[in-house]
Amino acid sequence: MGDFIALGCGADTLRAVAAGLTHFGPADGAPDWLLAGIWLRAGDEPYLATVSTDVLADGFVARPLNIDTPAEFKARIEADLPDIAARMHILGHGTDAPAAVHAPVPPASLHEWAAGPYTTTVLVRVAKRESCIHRVACGLLFTSDTGGSLLIGGDPSTMAMVLSDDPALIDRYCAACETLTPAEYLVRSAG
Repeated sequence: MGDFIALGCGADTLRAVAAGLTHFGPADGAPDWLLAGIWLRAGDEPYLATVSTDVLADGFVARPLNIDTPAEFKARIEADLPDIAARMHILGHGTDAPAAVHAPVPPASLHEWAAGPYTTTVLVRVAKRESCIHRVACGLLFTSDTGGSLLIGGDPSTMAMVLSDDPALIDRYCAACETLTPAEYLVRSAG
């Protein structure tokens, strides 16, 4: 027994990104593989992939992958602001939460995902605890029919994102994960 922690996105978003990825790139412009967010473009729609933190009843810290449009990301931050402001006040930080949140804007230049036909896999990290096993939807793996792969996922121990096409890094990341097709994931997350 255990928890299944779903992706932070709706079925339509997952389907759009899984079937129509055209571009990707780091949110902060750095080419490093540990990032704060990753931009994805499916058709004409930009999406921002980030990680959230969910503390489960047994104390396990789950880090599911979120995929939002810029407007959804803005709304998510705005919804969290009252709680953040209250915690900052209680801790005596002496600073205020921002008064306004602006929707993020993707950079003008993103890398093209020109892989031709490809498949998408939802990566579910398996965490074995003393009394249960938690499964956390933590990433997406895009695999081209020509052999190239692209990993977009959350780092298991930080709020950082992992963006890589390096086969060795992808293999290490996927070693602790179960894989589901988007259709299998949607059935699993609905149950």
